[in-house]
Amino acid sequence: MNKRTRCAERIHQKIYLLKCPICGKSLRVVEQKSLICAQKHTFDLAKQGYVNLSTKQVHTHYGKTLFEARRKIIVDHGFFNPLIHILSEQIGKQLNLPTDISILDLGCGEGSHLAKICQMLIHDASRSVTGCGIDIAKEGIQLASKYYPEQIWLVGDLAQPPFKERQFNLILNILSPSNYQTFDQMVKPGGYVIKVIPGSGYLKELRSSIYEHDKAQYSNADTRTLFTEHFPDTITQNIHYVAHLNREGIRDLIRMTPLAWNVSEEKRTQWLEKESADITCEFELLIGKG
Repeated sequence: MNKRTRCAERIHQKIYLLKCPICGKSLRVVEQKSLICAQKHTFDLAKQGYVNLSTKQVHTHYGKTLFEARRKIIVDHGFFNPLIHILSEQIGKQLNLPTDISILDLGCGEGSHLAKICQMLIHDASRSVTGCGIDIAKEGIQLASKYYPEQIWLVGDLAQPPFKERQFNLILNILSPSNYQTFDQMVKPGGYVIKVIPGSGYLKELRSSIYEHDKAQYSNADTRTLFTEHFPDTITQNIHYVAHLNREGIRDLIRMTPLAWNVSEEKRTQWLEKESADITCEFELLIGKG
């Protein structure tokens, strides 16, 4: 079974989640090749195993090189492993969720976070999990569908995602911009929204060497305040650890993070010549109830 056919079967099983991004009508799978609505709006399934439901062409700074580096940081170097384990623990054991759950990752990038969380929930918490990831960057979704065929991957608008309202038990928003109207529309009553934001110490070694003092300091206070205003009963959890990276890991970190986009060539070279480095990872989990 090729990836397009497998994607078609997977989407067919969960077609009730989706709607046409143009008119909002229900979609159906046709000949395992396309999605079509009652108004005849048609969206072809890509041979890589995803579907592009974006209604406009989007150009971002997030290209194939960045997403490949991000996947290596996550999978090969385990940079985010403690974060993913804590997230999975919260979802599987601390939140009051059913055994059959649907998860939407808004701004999923190349999909590794969502795929690892789904895998842990299935194996460690004995849950049935439907994972859907959406991102505006086609390059990220192409990688996601290549490595993680068990989830549903879509290119689409994060502000107006092509899903029917209130279909997901859990919304994930990991180190990605937020749209609170989307959170409200997507999460089931009694479901949860988990947003992961950087802590003040996140990548501080890199930040302090790249920027002058004022930009070297980071605060997530505004983001936290906005979230807690929207979800008054927000639960917060701080996560702090130090990740050790070898030379290859440092290279992938530099390729992955937007912090390095405007760095001088001299400072970039200094980092790339390091044999190893200890990098601070600090995050804050914000958990709101729908």
